[in-house]
Formats: sequence, structure tokens, C-alpha cells
Amino acid sequence: MRLHKLAVQLFCIGLLTGCSSQYEYRAETVDTVPVSGTLTYKGQPLEYYQVVFFPVDGVRVAAGVTDASGKFTLGTNDGGDGSPVGSCKVAVNFVGPPSTDAGGNEQIIDDPSKLPKPKVKIPAKYNDPEKSGLVQEVSAAGLTELKIDLK
Repeated sequence: MRLHKLAVQLFCIGLLTGCSSQYEYRAETVDTVPVSGTLTYKGQPLEYYQVVFFPVDGVRVAAGVTDASGKFTLGTNDGGDGSPVGSCKVAVNFVGPPSTDAGGNEQIIDDPSKLPKPKVKIPAKYNDPEKSGLVQEVSAAGLTELKIDLK
């Protein structure tokens, strides 16, 4: 009986170690086109805001974060690879600057109260793609000089 129990334990350990190194989950890749531009509020660049395109046909979203001059590049499958083609509802949210630990590794701030305040505050309606009033058509040629000026 002891030998049987030991054999079962070893078998389970073998399964666990074997499975974890053999399989890697990957989401299905969707076709994208380049999308980049500048985000402003009343003409003023928005820094550390996330621009998110929600395709109306339900394909995966595309997102990118603005730099100090409001420039962003969207990514869907990977950072900077673009957006799916089609009509998209748009949302804009402040995400703050990247936070790093003592070793220089990027940290995720999951408590909104710990985020620094934005230099420029925008109306809350832009946080929701259903209320923002922003719709962008992404053509097969992509968009590389897109200008989004919030009012």
C-alpha cells in the first residue's frame, strides 16, 4: 500500500512538472493595421492616458498609452501592432506613469487612489465607450496621423 501511494505521488508530480513546461496559452491573433496619432483636450496634449478602440463587431480591442506630447500607438495582439479594421467606439482613461520598484521593474498600480493626478483632467464621459460620443473608422490602410481632440 505504501509503495502504491508513493507511485501515485510521483506520477502526479511528473504530470504537474511536465504540463507546466510543455503548454503555453496563446490567444487567437487577429489581423490589424497600423494606428497611431495624438490625443489632446482643448488643444492641450494628454500625457499617460490610455486610448482604447472597441470594435463594434466585437473583435478584440486595441489600446495604447500617450506620451508627454499626447502621441500614442495602438496594439491589439502585441504592443504597437495596430487595430482591427472597422468602426470602433473610443474610450480614454488616465492610467498614470509607469511605476517601478527599487530594481527598476515596472509595477502595476491596482488601487486608483494611489495613482498620481493627471496634469489635465478630462470629463468623465470619455471613460466609457458608450457615452464618449467618439467613433473612429479604421480603414484597411490604417491611420498614422490620427488626431483626437476632446472638447
